[in-house]
Amino acid sequence: MKSFGVRDESLPGSRLKHMASTPAPRTARGALTPLALVLLLTACSPKAPEAPKAPAGPPGKTGSAVVSGRVTLAGVPPENEKVTMTTDPFCAGHHPGETELPAWSVGADGALANVLLRVTGGVSGSYPAPAEAKTLDQKGCAYSPRVLALMTGQPLDIVSSDATLHNVHAAAKANPAFNLGMPAPGTRYTRTFEKPEIVPFKCDVHPWMRAWVAVVPHPFFAVTGPDGRYEIRGLPAGTYTIEAWHEKLPALAFTVTVEDGETKAHDVTFEASASTSPAAPPA
Repeated sequence: MKSFGVRDESLPGSRLKHMASTPAPRTARGALTPLALVLLLTACSPKAPEAPKAPAGPPGKTGSAVVSGRVTLAGVPPENEKVTMTTDPFCAGHHPGETELPAWSVGADGALANVLLRVTGGVSGSYPAPAEAKTLDQKGCAYSPRVLALMTGQPLDIVSSDATLHNVHAAAKANPAFNLGMPAPGTRYTRTFEKPEIVPFKCDVHPWMRAWVAVVPHPFFAVTGPDGRYEIRGLPAGTYTIEAWHEKLPALAFTVTVEDGETKAHDVTFEASASTSPAAPPA
């Protein structure tokens, strides 16, 4: 059985709105006809990205303190959802047979990947957005990475590496939502988000494709890798509230105090029994 590493659940939100008064026909469940593809691309015509806005208010401070640790899952991980991708020959070629989706990515000793850690209290002032873009790719009929974090105003390059039709449906609430057709490999759009939130991404053509883009108003955040480790650097001396967020679990928060130049260790443990289906991403 092929596996992305974790499982997926459907998020709230409507499917593509048809441009005609009658539903677009389908040849099979999940398979779009050429007419439906045309309607999809018409509905997904993009708008030009807005220019980044200058930070408002006094500048925020940075420092030399670090908070780091490891995020683990205690207990037996819930089973990941399994799908077959026969509705699209391209996807089926990359993932023949039954494929396990990656909502739960648990490694050695319970190491939990795709956990966002962000400072939610103790930071003040405005921080300029980096000019360097983050990239959300569609590769092998999956989003890569599954969880991505960037700053408000920082460019997000949305690209497709697949020789099949995708669409990128960003169900933002605090920011403008968008729905972009991506019909060929090399298709690229750039978007920015001006308000903090965790934005769910999906592909309506391939409903197993999910991702989350966390928009944070400062640079103090991290996303865990396969080893479950995180590191938040550049904090000024002070006391901070840090939240750990996973797509299927209630968020956990902790408080930490750091001095200039100090590295403070803090591990986070989620309980598998607390899993929800699905988890609603917070703003």
